[in-house]
Amino acid sequence: MLHLPVPPRSNFVFALCQKGAERAVRDEFMQHGLSPAFGVDGFVSAKSRRSLGVDELPPLVLGRRVALSLGKVRRDGEGDGTDSVDVAAVVRDTGAILQREEGDRGESAGDNDDGRFIVSVVDRPGGSFVGIHRHRPGLSPDPGGDPRLEVPDNAPSRAWLKLEEANRIMPLPIGAGDVVVEVGCAPGGQTRALLDRGCIVVGVDPNRMDERVAHEPTFKHLQCSASHVDADLLRRTLPGPARFIVVDINQRPLAALSSVSGIIGATKDTLRGGVFTLKLGDWALMRELPSWRSRLEGMFGGAVSTWATQLPANRQELTVVVRRTT
Repeated sequence: MLHLPVPPRSNFVFALCQKGAERAVRDEFMQHGLSPAFGVDGFVSAKSRRSLGVDELPPLVLGRRVALSLGKVRRDGEGDGTDSVDVAAVVRDTGAILQREEGDRGESAGDNDDGRFIVSVVDRPGGSFVGIHRHRPGLSPDPGGDPRLEVPDNAPSRAWLKLEEANRIMPLPIGAGDVVVEVGCAPGGQTRALLDRGCIVVGVDPNRMDERVAHEPTFKHLQCSASHVDADLLRRTLPGPARFIVVDINQRPLAALSSVSGIIGATKDTLRGGVFTLKLGDWALMRELPSWRSRLEGMFGGAVSTWATQLPANRQELTVVVRRTT
């Protein structure tokens, strides 16, 4: 068995990601000066020229879970175990929470677990890989970075997951009684999540809403495109100051941001933040993320922070959360 220092160090890291995004994750690793080493089925490892500590892990937008790679769990009949990891010993020595991507997944990190070590065991062809990271705000608390939430029966679409998964990682500044503008609301998946929080939702979408949402007393539908919504229409429609905006429209990122610029401009003085689903269509567009974040910061004005990730519910798209910092 390997004898690891506490806290551990390693020349290798790995990331869990959406299947199909492996090449884009390799590109992210290379941008941080790491050399991709192995990749299969939503798993990518990379090598650093120098030994890294847990607090030196690269922040990957497409990494559902990024961990310092400690080695493999020995399987019966495979070698003499000199390169294998005693998972129980690592958990004991670091006081970590043990999580597994599959099977008996272990516990999620809690509200008081910031700074605590998380040991991940990931099964892939070629072995069971052991990794460690430190939990902090902005990281999923769940095993494998996936809470495996189930869409409720009253939600019209999987879009419900996007809002719930984002809120699980980066709590959203919305609650009961808050007015939310939702652009691209049909058929109503994220609308359902907002309504169940007690929000008052003004939805903007040329398409029809699902009947399970359309007649809710705290929902109003502007059946038009975002580009047709001006400040005067918003003043007549909004029942109070808009506190949050949710955007999920089938346009490339820059076009989508241009479509909602008027709405944000008319409401930015009262907005606390927003959630933006940005459609990629091509992983190569990832290189433009800094310009999208800069555009959002400029649209909101003032002091804001942006956080970007690819949620388990996302397909070839990203979620960007904007929050006011003052």
